[in-house]
Amino acid sequence: MSDRFINWENTLKQSDTFQKNKPFPFVFIEEFLTQKMYDELYNTYPELNDEKWNVVKSDFGRSAKRRWFGEANPNSDKCSIDTQDTSLSESWNDFFHYLHSKEFIEKMSEFSGIKLKGFKHFAFMANEKGSFNMPHTHHATEEKENYSYNITILMYFAKGWKKGDPGGTYLASEEDESSIIFEPYNLDNTCVMFAESSHSFHGSRYMTQDAIRRSIQFTLV
Repeated sequence: MSDRFINWENTLKQSDTFQKNKPFPFVFIEEFLTQKMYDELYNTYPELNDEKWNVVKSDFGRSAKRRWFGEANPNSDKCSIDTQDTSLSESWNDFFHYLHSKEFIEKMSEFSGIKLKGFKHFAFMANEKGSFNMPHTHHATEEKENYSYNITILMYFAKGWKKGDPGGTYLASEEDESSIIFEPYNLDNTCVMFAESSHSFHGSRYMTQDAIRRSIQFTLV
């Protein structure tokens, strides 16, 4: 099953990079999905005029659009449920099912060196001109054993991104853009993943270009 979705041969080679990176485990992976699966998902990414999208505005970001899978409740503390979304393509449904599979969780445990138990959250995220996210971390005050999830993964579906363009999710060592340690330079079939910690700071610079950063974000517990 795995050969259809994730380019595991390429991904697992970067396990050491993820586990050894400082100040928290992270990695940037190009060609994360098999090309056939990526093309299917890219070509059927939900249209932004779909009524299921909502605009995200908060104290640390604005202008991003977010869409849930199926009837997910974003305010629930329960782990994501493997479900069907009839408004999306067969490829997106198959991929969503795979992310919930035992095989995916086991391979991600092998990759990360973290014993993972399952899937937590999933959302489509689209950033446009004027979008930004201030640097923040998800578990600033909790003890590690109380984290609601352990790994965050962001996958990109944006062609033609130029090196240096703002909008990709950067990683930082502190709560300040001056401390950026990595920013994606390619958003075409790539992903950023990082382990959650009290200092796993990340955000995205203010988008000035007329472009759309299509992505998904999901977490593993």
